[in-house]
Order: sequence, then structure tokens, then C-alpha cells
Amino acid sequence: MALPRSALRNLEPRKKIFDVEDRASTLITSFRKEVADARSRAATGDDRLRVFLYDDGKDKPLTSGAYAGPHDIITKAGGDHIMKDLKDSWTTVGWETVVDRDPEVIVINDYGDTGADEKRKFLKSYKPLAGVSAIKNDRIVVLDYVDLVESPRNPAAISSLAEDLRKFAR
Repeated sequence: MALPRSALRNLEPRKKIFDVEDRASTLITSFRKEVADARSRAATGDDRLRVFLYDDGKDKPLTSGAYAGPHDIITKAGGDHIMKDLKDSWTTVGWETVVDRDPEVIVINDYGDTGADEKRKFLKSYKPLAGVSAIKNDRIVVLDYVDLVESPRNPAAISSLAEDLRKFAR
């Protein structure tokens, strides 16, 4: 199974430069296995839960489109990324779009001056989201910024999110 492109893009060229080909190859193999294991147990097709990535923003949410790391993480974990049609990386959308697409799970990107707890409180108290499935069913997951951008933590993020999605689907 494929790793997020970002994880390999960072490791492959560096293994020769730093003369750590064996260590890097072992690490890449373990990353591939971790992602493959997560994907083998992940939902597919119509069984996938709809997932929205919430980065920040109150007037308009900042989220991930199809060209940012969270798209790969969500889809490889077995989620249906509700902003997959946005041909962009990081972008803002209207809250109406989020409500219309009714995510069953919201992933909070934890970083910056506004922490995950504050973001969660905002999402749960923002009246337009009251009818959204993820809010009604308290299906909010937190991943750190470094889990969601190009980093060696991407495989663990996929595995963690896949487990959360399986738990929510029961």
C-alpha cells in the first residue's frame, strides 16, 4: 500500500545523502506496513464515514482540499474527505458547505494560538453546526499539525484516524 506521497518524498532522496540507506529502507518498509495494516481494516466504498478537516476560522473555516496532506491521511484511513472536490491545498469554505455535506466526523488540526479544546468548544457551540452528524454524535478527533503535514508521523496519523473511524462506525 502506498504511503502519503509526502512521507516518501522526504525520505527517499535523503537516505543516500546521509548514508543511511539501510535505516531509511527499514523505516520506509515499516511505514508502508503500518499504512497497509490500517487500510486493510478500513471501510471502503459507501461504508466510509464523511470526514471534515477543521484547521481554524470562525467566520469561514480553513480546511484542506485535495492537494494537502490531510486528504491522503483521511482517505487512506478509510474516510470520505468531504472537501475532496476542492482542487486546492489549504483553503477556506463557507460553513453552509460544511453543513450541506454533513460530516460524520470532524478532525481538528491542533496547532497555533487556538488550541484543540477551544476549537472543539467553538464547533460544539456554533449554532449552524448543531444539526451536523459529527456534532450531534460527538465524533471529533484531534490530530497534531505535524501529523497532518509532510512528516514521518503521517503513517501513525493514518493508523490512529483509521482506528477512530472504525470505532465510530460500530
